[in-house]
Amino acid sequence: MFDKDPQLLAETALRKFTEGDPREARKLLMEALEVAPERPDLIHALGVVHLQLGEAELALPIIHEAVSRCEQMLAARPGESDQIGAMRDGFRLSLAAAHEDLDQPSEAEAAYRRVLADTPGQPRARQGLAHLLFARGDIDEGNRQLDLYIGEDRDENTFLDGAQAYRDDLERFYKNDIDPRELLVAHREAYCEMFDHYAQAQEAQGWIAEAGRMKRNDAGHVVPIIPEGARPYAAVRVDLVNPRTSEVGQVGDQPYVVALADYQALARAPAAIPWKKFEFDVRVSTQVPWDQLPISVLFERDGGGPEALDAVIGDWYTDGYNGTFGTRDGHRFHYVSDPEPKRGGRGVTYNVDLGRARSEAIDDLMRRLGVLHGAHPVRRMLIGRGFLP
Repeated sequence: MFDKDPQLLAETALRKFTEGDPREARKLLMEALEVAPERPDLIHALGVVHLQLGEAELALPIIHEAVSRCEQMLAARPGESDQIGAMRDGFRLSLAAAHEDLDQPSEAEAAYRRVLADTPGQPRARQGLAHLLFARGDIDEGNRQLDLYIGEDRDENTFLDGAQAYRDDLERFYKNDIDPRELLVAHREAYCEMFDHYAQAQEAQGWIAEAGRMKRNDAGHVVPIIPEGARPYAAVRVDLVNPRTSEVGQVGDQPYVVALADYQALARAPAAIPWKKFEFDVRVSTQVPWDQLPISVLFERDGGGPEALDAVIGDWYTDGYNGTFGTRDGHRFHYVSDPEPKRGGRGVTYNVDLGRARSEAIDDLMRRLGVLHGAHPVRRMLIGRGFLP
């Protein structure tokens, strides 16, 4: 193996990565590291490949190691501080990305701020920090950081123009006092329009939309199939099914994110906008895909909040699955994930596919959470993409 050229392996890995084959890139990088285990650029590249593969938990310690190697190089070779420092900045940006993927916004913020402390005005760190703050609901500080990014003028014009458009749309959104519920309505209506388009075409060929996955139990009754290990209320509907072949079809292979009319730039990145009509802090993200909607709740204190919330979500989901927010024949919920614990157990996130249910489904959920808040005080609820504090 020692006759292998690590640089050639790395270049081949980069080509495979850009061609959309991260697994082959990972294999080649691991071969390169067998020959040159001391090279931080190869270590970092392996971490980035893990990120691309959705393996942030594997990427994080690898990228940490790459940063550590850079620190050692800076101490040993101070005359090359500009080159090595720039490399370390890039590695720390990947570190921030890994923390974001792992829902660790505080750690991601620290990584961005370390870059800015060592390289004031570093544009990728400034922009990344601004959007992290928006996604966490720190709108004022996000605006300040985005203004600094634009004013420092250290990035390509395309990125700077995009940042200015985002800043302008966000300012107008607040100035015009737009109800954040409009973000939900826009996403729901756009998704339903797309769903209807595909469903009508397939129904003409005999396919059925929104069919529940069912089975007969021991007593001979037809009941919903609950995936193994899922919550007892987590019945599933499929978008489309061919009853002759049992073939299943899906409408869209990615969460459907759309722009609110006149505020198109806000769809590019999540900002957790306050919805100021409830007794507790509620935020609606500028990215609220109706077909894969994150619903996150953080409680004020430890205790039975997440368990009580699960009962609320279960009853709400069951009603939506059965057509309370649609019709007996359609427009019903399709899927709910298992609860994902957050913030040391005080928070939890569910991902829900609301199918073509009416937007009143969210209003109903908010009424139920208002009751829950009386017994288990909610610190913040976030609807859509972003981060709990």
